[in-house]
Amino acid sequence: MVDQASQVPTNLYWAEVDPEAPNNPHSFALELVGRNKRVLELGTAAGHFTRALAAGGCRVVGIELDPEAAVAVGSVAERMVVGDLTDPAVVASALDDERFDVVVGGDVLEHLPDPLSVLRACRGALKPGGYVVLSLPNIAHADVKLQLLAGQFRYRDMGLLDRTHLHFFTLDSIHELLRDAGLLLVDLRRVVVPVFGSEQAVDPTGVSPQVLESVLADEESETYQFVVRAVVHDGDALTAGLAERTIAMEGELRAEETRRQELERQLEEALATVAEQQSEVDDARAEARRFELLAEEHAAHVDALRSTRSYRVLAPLRALFARRP
Repeated sequence: MVDQASQVPTNLYWAEVDPEAPNNPHSFALELVGRNKRVLELGTAAGHFTRALAAGGCRVVGIELDPEAAVAVGSVAERMVVGDLTDPAVVASALDDERFDVVVGGDVLEHLPDPLSVLRACRGALKPGGYVVLSLPNIAHADVKLQLLAGQFRYRDMGLLDRTHLHFFTLDSIHELLRDAGLLLVDLRRVVVPVFGSEQAVDPTGVSPQVLESVLADEESETYQFVVRAVVHDGDALTAGLAERTIAMEGELRAEETRRQELERQLEEALATVAEQQSEVDDARAEARRFELLAEEHAAHVDALRSTRSYRVLAPLRALFARRP
């Protein structure tokens, strides 16, 4: 469907693309793709990402199932192929005399019955030194786990449990899929959505602190999407080991950063508590000083009274009353 007023195609999956947006799958994917590349885009949909690629100097060949959407995206793509990615041969049909620097698939593979075959076809579409950029939802997000613990698995129109998803991924299964396709993961970005913050709309009042703590113990529990870059695996075990170790170290650094942020939060809370207690001490001291001044004022009044002539004249009478039983 095309918005006639703006000539921008719109559909369920349309989204504005901000290359500078933080914590965003589109900006992460654009960063990993790079500029001035020849790109094969799997599933262009409404063309929002195609436009962002073209704005970065990329020449894009797109594959799209919907003929109407393909026509609309054709104004920004170098060429459009109308085809169904459930048939891996469609990827081969996008090739001409030149292969691609990058094959990009944004939230596509989870909709396919055989993502492995498609990835293998994509590997064959790459130039030497080329790579694949993918974004995939994380089925192990805390909100999904909490729903499962409550006996629920509710499909929705979009998001982690999009009702058109045929496959679900975790970081481990993404590694496995790439290895089986002859690809090696070399770059990883995470889109983070805090627990209770996704479209799954989990009610936090129904989750005990113990259960929540257990679910959040998984360091990927608040990862909503993985955005990855993978290169062709040449069979070099040393290179593969170094790549995997690099990804693991990045994960360790991320975990350390999370712990650092938590310690900073705890320190801020402790400092706030100390400041509050100091304020209470200051208030108590001020109150004590007020009573001290009142006592001094009272003593001054007594001294002033004792210095009067009436006080001295009445001294014998006061002594008399003091001796009475």
